[in-house]
Amino acid sequence: MLNVWIGNLGKYNEGELVGEWLSLPVTDKELENFLREKVGLQLTQKEVDESLAKNGICYEEYMINDYETDLPIKVSEYSNLNMLNLLAKASERVTNMEAVEAYIECENTDDIEEIINIMLQEDRIPYYTYGIENDTLSKEAKYGMQKAEMMGLTELLQKHNIENYFDYEAYGNEDDLSGYVELFDEGYIDRSETNAVDLHLYSSEEIKEELSDEEIVENQKLKIIYKEIGKDPVVMEIDDTLEAKQKLVGGLIEVVPYKDNLLLICNEEGKITNLKPNLQFDYDYIAGNCFIVGDDYENSDFKSIEDSQSEEIKKDLQDRTIILEEIQEVEETEEMEF
Repeated sequence: MLNVWIGNLGKYNEGELVGEWLSLPVTDKELENFLREKVGLQLTQKEVDESLAKNGICYEEYMINDYETDLPIKVSEYSNLNMLNLLAKASERVTNMEAVEAYIECENTDDIEEIINIMLQEDRIPYYTYGIENDTLSKEAKYGMQKAEMMGLTELLQKHNIENYFDYEAYGNEDDLSGYVELFDEGYIDRSETNAVDLHLYSSEEIKEELSDEEIVENQKLKIIYKEIGKDPVVMEIDDTLEAKQKLVGGLIEVVPYKDNLLLICNEEGKITNLKPNLQFDYDYIAGNCFIVGDDYENSDFKSIEDSQSEEIKKDLQDRTIILEEIQEVEETEEMEF
């Protein structure tokens, strides 16, 4: 679990607290949308230029004001949000966080990239559990008993009936003090095998590639405004898949420019297949069901509409709605005159 409160640094310096909590991990697109919509940042040069031209100011920097986590990390005001997101993604692959935490402490590292490397090499961590369920024993005693078992000492002590007189705690503490092992409550790190994990095996670019959004893209949603023939427009969320978009319009999709940073998606063959008219645009019209979505022009993709845009879009679509009853009356009148 990793929750961070992200704020707008520029607004903060102006005396205004703007920001929100974000639960990681999220997709790269969700992170960008959050920074734009909730923190109010301009993330591209085009957005910066537009903000400067319109408002005479732009906001490009975030700050981390607070965080909550059960991961073995420290987060500062200046921590890299993208790396924290990658860390959260890596943590979801970990099956033995106890071993990871032990190795991080053993290496005494708080570098996010090194911690991600440790997580991605979890199966190479030389961590061994004691296998002794006794909460009253110290970690030194548990390790001492396990070491004695491995060395065949336990059998020898039992043979001479002196097991109860042997100081397992001192026996285990000897290796800890000598630096052969690093002892923890439930297990230990064998320091002779610490080279098994390479803290710099993956570069930052390789980490990004390894932890791409492929595994969570199935959960990606798209917020749209759906306009069904003869009905009021409604805000809804759909899966960000071609199949979901085609289902809404009832066939192949066609992308039509609507307004700044917004697109209208309709049925490509709506007029050819004589679908009923839906929306009026000057001397043309949209046939069949359609929806409005954001234009992610930089990635040649779609993005969710912003909450602040919803009411304006819905009103515009209502104003453009073609009343089917009126069309039917005109057609009937023309037939009678003929």
